[in-house]
Amino acid sequence: MMQSRYLRPPGVVLMLVIFSCSVLSQVDVLLPEGTTYDPAIPTPEAFFGFRVGDWHLQPDQIGAYLLLLAERSDRVTIEEYGRTHENRPLLLLTITSPANHRNIQKIKERHVRSLDPDGQVATGDDKLPVVVWLGYSIHGNESSGSNAAPLVAYYLASAQGGRVDQWLSDMVILLDPMINPDGLNRFAHWANMHKGKELVADPLSREHREAWPGGRTNHYWFDLNRDWLPVQHPETVGRLAKYYEWRPTVLTDHHEMDTDATFFFQPGVPSRTNPLTPPRNVELTDRLARFHARAMDRAGALYFTRERFDDFYIGKGSSYPDITGCVGILFEQASARGHLHESENGVLRFPFTIRNQILTSLSTLEGAHELRGELLAYQRDFYRSALREAGRDPVQAYVLSGGADGARLYHFVELLRRHQIEVHQLREEIRVAGQKFSPGSAILVPTRQRQYRLIEALFEKRTDFQDSIFYDVSAWTLPLAFGLNYAGLSSVPGNLQGTVVDSPVFPRWNLEVEGPPYAYALEWSGYYAPRALNRILKAGLHARIATKPFSAEVGGKRVRFDYGSVVIPMSLQSIAPDSVRRVMEAIGRADGLPVYGLSTGMSADGVDLGSSSLRPVSLPSVMIVVGAGVSPTGVGEIWYLLDKRFGMVVSLVEHSLLKRADLSRYSVIIMVDGDYSAVDSTSREALKGWIQKGGTLIALEDALRWVISNNLAKATIRKLHSGKDSTGERRPYEIAPQYAAARRITGAICRVSADRTHPLLFGYQDSVLSIFRAANVFLEPSGNSYATPLMHQHDPLVSGYINKEPLEQLKKSASITVTGLGSGRAILIADNPCFRGFWYGTDRILLNGIFLGEIIGPATMERE
Repeated sequence: MMQSRYLRPPGVVLMLVIFSCSVLSQVDVLLPEGTTYDPAIPTPEAFFGFRVGDWHLQPDQIGAYLLLLAERSDRVTIEEYGRTHENRPLLLLTITSPANHRNIQKIKERHVRSLDPDGQVATGDDKLPVVVWLGYSIHGNESSGSNAAPLVAYYLASAQGGRVDQWLSDMVILLDPMINPDGLNRFAHWANMHKGKELVADPLSREHREAWPGGRTNHYWFDLNRDWLPVQHPETVGRLAKYYEWRPTVLTDHHEMDTDATFFFQPGVPSRTNPLTPPRNVELTDRLARFHARAMDRAGALYFTRERFDDFYIGKGSSYPDITGCVGILFEQASARGHLHESENGVLRFPFTIRNQILTSLSTLEGAHELRGELLAYQRDFYRSALREAGRDPVQAYVLSGGADGARLYHFVELLRRHQIEVHQLREEIRVAGQKFSPGSAILVPTRQRQYRLIEALFEKRTDFQDSIFYDVSAWTLPLAFGLNYAGLSSVPGNLQGTVVDSPVFPRWNLEVEGPPYAYALEWSGYYAPRALNRILKAGLHARIATKPFSAEVGGKRVRFDYGSVVIPMSLQSIAPDSVRRVMEAIGRADGLPVYGLSTGMSADGVDLGSSSLRPVSLPSVMIVVGAGVSPTGVGEIWYLLDKRFGMVVSLVEHSLLKRADLSRYSVIIMVDGDYSAVDSTSREALKGWIQKGGTLIALEDALRWVISNNLAKATIRKLHSGKDSTGERRPYEIAPQYAAARRITGAICRVSADRTHPLLFGYQDSVLSIFRAANVFLEPSGNSYATPLMHQHDPLVSGYINKEPLEQLKKSASITVTGLGSGRAILIADNPCFRGFWYGTDRILLNGIFLGEIIGPATMERE
C-alpha cells in the first residue's frame, strides 16, 4: 500500500482525489500550509454523494454542482455559451475575487482594449488581471479532465488564505468544465454501466473496450479538437465567441492518451511547431512547463515533453491560441479508460489521472500568476508585431469570389467573421492573374489587421517543411477548401475597399415567372441545389436532370442552363400549380437559388425540354454502413452533411445487419474510410446482389480495398513500395518509426482535373478542383475512357506534405472511377470530398453521386 500525505483543513475535509481499492487512500494536490475552506460551500463529495473518482461524472451532475458553486460563492459566476446538438448546456465559469467581480465588465473591456494594436496602453493596464482559460475534455472519453473540473472549481471557490487569495486578485479564471458533454455522457454511461463492486483492471474487460463509435466525438461524431479552424459545430461556435469576448492570455487543453504512456505537457516536438507561431510564445510555453514539472516532481509523477505531440495544425485547442495572441498548453494524461486499468507502469487508477489534471491546472495558475507581467506584455506585443509583419508582407489583401454561387461565399465570410477577421465588400471590378472579381460577388480581406497571422495560416499554400511527420494534417488552405477563386494584391487602392461586412447575408432570390409556366427550372451550380432537389422530390414533384445544356428566354433575357440543371415540367405534376409555386418560392428563400418559370418547352439554344437528354430522377434513400472498424469521423462527416446541412433522411446501419436487411429499400449505400474485414461473405453477396439490381454503392478512401477485393467493383489499386530498403543500405534503428510515418499521407491538398460533362461533376464551373487527400490509396484510371471523371494531375500537390514515393504513385492516378455491376454501379472515391465538414468545394461530388448516380450511362462504366 502506498501512503500519501493529505491536508485536513479544520472543519472540512477536501478529498480532492480518492480511489477505492483494498484500503482507502487520499491523495493531496500539495496545497500550501495554512489553507482553509469555506464551510458554507459543499465539497463535491457532499454534493454527489460519492467521492470523485469512484464513478464517472455525468454532464448533468457536473453542471448542477457548478451551478451550486456560483450560487454559494461570490467568487464564481456561471453562464451558458451555447447548446450542443443534443441540447446540453455549454457552461463557462468566471472565477476571480469578489472585488474583481464587481468590476468584471470594466476589467474585460480594459483588457481587450489594451490589446488594440493601433491604440495606446492606458495607465494601470499593466496591473490588469491576467486571463486564464482552463478547458477540459474536448474528447468525451478522455474524461479525467472534466472529472477534475469540479474539484478545481471547488478549490478556487472555497480555499482561503495563502496563494489563492492573491491568485484571485491578480487573475480572471475562465473554467470550461466539459467542452464536449454529448461525448462525455456516452462515455460516462459506458464506464459506469460496466463497473462492478470489485474493480477490474483487465484490459480485455468490456469496461475498457468502449463500443463503437465511442465517446471521443460529439453528437455527429466530429472530433471537436479539430474544429477550432472549421468552426462547424455549436460547441465551437459558442466557445470561440467567448474566447474573443475575453481574449485569454493563457489557455489549457486537458486530454488523455494511451494507457501505457505517462503524462505529457508542452512544449511539443520543436521541429513541428507552426512557423507562424512567434518564438516568444515557445519561450513562454517552456517557462510555464517549469511550473508543471515542479508540481509533478513533488507528486512523484512520470511525465515527458518535446516528443510525440506537435502544434502544426492550427485547428486544435492548444495551437489555435498560439496563432491568435494567446499561449495554448496541451496536457495529455495516460487514460484508465474506465476505473482501473493495467499498464506498463503498473495499475492505473482513474482517481490518479484526475489528480494529475488538477496538479497541472493549479501549476498553470501558479505559472500564469508568476509570469503575469511577461505574459501580458507578450500578448500586447503579439498584435503590434502582427501589424509590423503585415506591413512587410508582399500581399496586402486577398480578393475572393464565389462566382454565381453566393452560398459558398456566404459560409466562407461567416467563418472568417467567427475568427474575428475583418472583411470588406469589393467596391469596383478588378482583374488579377487572369481572374475577374466583381462587386456583389467578391470580397476583400486586408492583411493589415490584428488577425494577420491567422489570415496567413488560413490562406497560405505551403509545401516546404522542417519536418516530414505531422500529428495531424499538413494543409488546410481555406479558399481552396471552399472552392473559391482568390488572388493576393500587393496594394489596396481606396477605390477597391468597400464597406465592412459585419454579418454576411445569405443570398435570396425571387421567383422569376410570367404567367402560368410550362416548366420551372433551376441551375445545378448553386451549393444548395441538391437541397432544393431534395425539397422538390420530397414534395412529390416529378423532376428531370439536363444531361446537356440548353438556354431559354426568361423575362426578355436569355438564361443558360448548364449540365445538371433541374427542370420541373408542369404537365407531369399531380400537385396543384399553387403548391408547386410555393415549393419553388421556398427554394429561392431557403436555398439561395434563382428559379425560373419557362413559358415554352422549345429552348432558345440546346436541347428542348422533351428531349431524352433530360433524365428523370427519384428521391434517394440513403444508408451509411457503420460499425466496428469503420471510421466514426468519416461517417460523421457525411451524416452531418446530409442530415444537418441538406435536410436528408439517412439510415445508419451496422454492417452486421447487412446479411439480413432488406436492402431494396435503399437506393444508395455509402461505405466510408475504414476496415471492413468483419463483413462476412453473406453480407458481401447481399451487397453484390443489391448493386446488380440497380443500387448505387459509394465507397471512399480505404473502403475501396474491401470493395475491390470482394469483386463489388472492377478497379486496380496501385501498390506503394513497402518501405524496405532494397539496396541494403543501413539506417539507424531509431528512425524506423519516423520513416514509416513520413510515408503516410496524413492530410494534403491536391489538384484534380474534372470532366464537367460527367454527372458526378455536374454543377462545377472549373475543370480543375482542389480536393483533400488523407489516404494512401492510389487508384488506377479506369480502362473505360469515360469512367474516370476526376483524376490527379501530373503535379498534384497544391499544399501540404507528401513524401516523394507516395507522391509518384499519386500522379495521374484516379480520384474517382465508376464501375458497373448488373444494373447498378459502384462509385469509387480515393480522396475525402467532405473533410471535416468545411470542404465546401468538393462535398457536392458526393451529393451528385447520391442524386445523379442513377443517370450515369451503363456504357460509361468499367465492367468485367
